[in-house]
Amino acid sequence: MFVMQITIFGAAGRVGQGVVGEAITRDYTVAAFVHTHNPFTANERLRVVRGDINDAASVAEALQGSQAVISVVSSWHTKDKNILNRAMTTIIPAMTAAGITRIITLTGAGAIWAADRPGFGDRIAHALAAALAPKILADAEQHLRLLASSDLNWTCLRSPVMTKQRRSTYRLTSGLAPPLSLISRAAVVQALVDQVESNDAYRQAPSILSK
Repeated sequence: MFVMQITIFGAAGRVGQGVVGEAITRDYTVAAFVHTHNPFTANERLRVVRGDINDAASVAEALQGSQAVISVVSSWHTKDKNILNRAMTTIIPAMTAAGITRIITLTGAGAIWAADRPGFGDRIAHALAAALAPKILADAEQHLRLLASSDLNWTCLRSPVMTKQRRSTYRLTSGLAPPLSLISRAAVVQALVDQVESNDAYRQAPSILSK
């Protein structure tokens, strides 16, 4: 019986660990890409790859045997605040070389991309985000541009601020999330793994909202 393997970048983070666990629960096999810290216990469905997201050889190793990718890397606690952009610069060509077409990424709700039609309130929220975290916002939007210019079947889920609530129900909307929206981390994890075998949001960047 064919079992799909997913490569998960950013696997050691809080969302990443949740995605790894959810994917294994659903009987996928997982290649978990971590930088230095390995928070996982041994599992026959799990292969941990240590590496640097900027290193093409490490990324190619993590992609071996996979049919889909989930990237939940984050720039928040990094020096240059450009990890999403850097990750796509490495991951997209590596996926193309490996013949993998499906990727799901995660970014914040404030990111705007070409298909959006932001209203006045959205523009105010975007300006505030740009003032508070300009590099983070620029990184998120650049990574979206890189995805949109690729030939991959990509989906970028845009998440509001996450909470620790266990409620995992959610809905996706093609527009921007309302200002001050919240979503549980459990729902974000659920949504990311749900997208692996869904084609409903190919080449789109829906927002995740509580249901």
